[in-house]
Amino acid sequence: MKAMLDCLAIMPVGPRSKIEYAQDTLASFLQYFEPGNSLLLILDDTRNNELQERIQDSRQVRVVKAQSWLNDDAKRHNTRGLLFVKQAVAIQVLSKEYDWKCLLRLDDDALVIGPNPQIDAIKAFEADPNVGMLGAYLRRGDGQDKRPALRRQGRRLLKRLVSRDIIRYPAMVKTLAMLVIKAKLKGYKLGDMCTGGALFLSRDAYDRIETVCGSEIYNLRYSDLADDLLLALCNAAAGYKMKDFSDRDDVMAINWRGLPMPLDELVQRKKKLLHPVKDPENQDHEKMVRRYFEDIRHESVSGTNQ
Repeated sequence: MKAMLDCLAIMPVGPRSKIEYAQDTLASFLQYFEPGNSLLLILDDTRNNELQERIQDSRQVRVVKAQSWLNDDAKRHNTRGLLFVKQAVAIQVLSKEYDWKCLLRLDDDALVIGPNPQIDAIKAFEADPNVGMLGAYLRRGDGQDKRPALRRQGRRLLKRLVSRDIIRYPAMVKTLAMLVIKAKLKGYKLGDMCTGGALFLSRDAYDRIETVCGSEIYNLRYSDLADDLLLALCNAAAGYKMKDFSDRDDVMAINWRGLPMPLDELVQRKKKLLHPVKDPENQDHEKMVRRYFEDIRHESVSGTNQ
């Protein structure tokens, strides 16, 4: 019998990731997700053994080498089609062992900052079964309109269908065209997606994606489209909608770049998932944000033990 989970989470860690930051994101997951009802799969794409030496498998954590499932691409790394397929294979493997209610896709520059966000996600999926994906969809966590960026993604998607990839990777283009057609027939606008830093996928949407895509999903490993765009496209092709779950009063606070709101406001509004904590222009910013929420976690543990 399969073990039952409320949430299966997956966090890719690449060669440019800082292991100590990945450990901190893991620590936030372990503190705020119920240990008996959740599992974090860390997809190790670092190309060395440091991550597996520093993070051990446990009841709530599984570390797996990404390239172990795609031997023909073992020497390659990107955050696009190849990463998308590595995650898809990882989820398929874990789904044979665990039965889960929702999937959380988490970047290693995201943080869990409040208890059990998966419960809020499950309730949202139950309230509207037509929704398969929750996150920062049409609006960023700071309220900015994402639609101009989505249109750019749509143009990029369209170009891939008429590019030289038709000659180089005909099976990939065929699969991509199939997904676009199916998605468009269900009302999808090219480029629509939730920001991949942190998003939820329903189990129903995942099961339908498996049915619609089948083994053809492996063809997408040659795509240069972002992995979160490909996941959103599959969600739409499966007949499911996306929904904003990162507005001011929601539990997620998700931007593409820059904090969605000040740190004290994140706490005041009882946010539970944050992305991103890094700032490419300020190397000290991520340390400051992580220390801020680490102190809150420690205070919470100290208060519980008193």
